[in-house]
Amino acid sequence: MLSLVKGLLGHERLYVALQKGVGADGLRYRCIEEIKPGDKVLDVGCGPAYYFDRLPDVTYVGFDTSPRYIEHARKRWGHKGEFHCEILTREHLATLPRFDKVLLFGLLHHLSDEESAELLSIAAAALADGGVVISVDPTFEPSQGRISRWMSANDRGQYVRTPERYVEMARAEFGQIEGEIWNDVTRIPSSHWMMRMSQPHAAAA
Repeated sequence: MLSLVKGLLGHERLYVALQKGVGADGLRYRCIEEIKPGDKVLDVGCGPAYYFDRLPDVTYVGFDTSPRYIEHARKRWGHKGEFHCEILTREHLATLPRFDKVLLFGLLHHLSDEESAELLSIAAAALADGGVVISVDPTFEPSQGRISRWMSANDRGQYVRTPERYVEMARAEFGQIEGEIWNDVTRIPSSHWMMRMSQPHAAAA
């Protein structure tokens, strides 16, 4: 049953319906409250960008590897944003502006330590002065109940980590890291770790 649900998430409409059904969309809505009008926003793993209409007036660039998700996003929001169906690489940075906000919504827990390190390095290099990288991912933390722990253990992502481990990875690239556990957002009990990462080491150097 679990594998069937994971497979169905490849369909953009079912994905959006499930996100809203369990309240996972609330995680993204809470994060994008930090985006200000006029910001340049890079959204890595944007999916179908179902939350785009909640953004203020911004310059938006989204990346995702799902053709169906990107096609959906382009049809709805292509006149207001730029969507790429490919993996974000360092080579892209030469053709992109520097961003005030880089969004990594539900992404790090799908990536190995090595892949996460590379993505965080690229995200740091993409920031404008004073910019912030915002991530949110499922986590394992001591106060979570059995249902919440089960949800983290059975997530589609194979690399759900503790808050301490997420922070440890972020410290390799950022001088300022703020984080908080969110366990009151979704309808089904679950624990997520939200991080704000700024002051890239490379920029200081």
